[in-house]
Amino acid sequence: MNLKQATNRKNPSQNRSKERVAIILEAVKGLIEERNIGNLKITDIAKRANTSPASIYRYFSDKEAIILSLAEHFMEKIQLIVDKHVIALKTLEDLEMVLNNNFDDIYLLHKNESALRQIWFESIDTDLVNLATLESNVKADKIFQSVLKVARPKDEIQLKQFILLMSLLFSSVIRLCFSSDASTPEQLKKIYVDTVMSGMANYIE
Repeated sequence: MNLKQATNRKNPSQNRSKERVAIILEAVKGLIEERNIGNLKITDIAKRANTSPASIYRYFSDKEAIILSLAEHFMEKIQLIVDKHVIALKTLEDLEMVLNNNFDDIYLLHKNESALRQIWFESIDTDLVNLATLESNVKADKIFQSVLKVARPKDEIQLKQFILLMSLLFSSVIRLCFSSDASTPEQLKKIYVDTVMSGMANYIE
């Protein structure tokens, strides 16, 4: 499943349409932060975006499609963070630093965006779960390609599977950071980074 299929919306080509979609998504983000995702209504979105429900349906098939589109928007932000940090991976010794910095920035994004936390942590929508899995796969592939440039794997397939597993685990660790009974984010980050670093040694020559 690609992102266009996941969001189930028309992809506007004109600048005016792109601006209208951006306004709608910003309105949705604000309403989720104020009223929670379960109370989201098309009529409220239209009012906040200063448009009509009919105009919203020009771009989105339903409320769930809007939430998916906003989730895609946040996912793109996360991918930009990953891109920024994997560039710094010049040698295998840089990996621990890259993991720590990447964790810090993605945690901070979740901390600052309550709409993001609600979308990922409180929804059980199948399409959102698929989108989250897609995000983990994309992130894992970027890290895998970067590691290949600085280290020789014992087995590429096993290394790629390990990195994907760690990418999926990363999402769970971020979720734990916002659990009331969880350890502190710094403690969880250390456990996660130590797990990746010790595990990586099994797959690198």
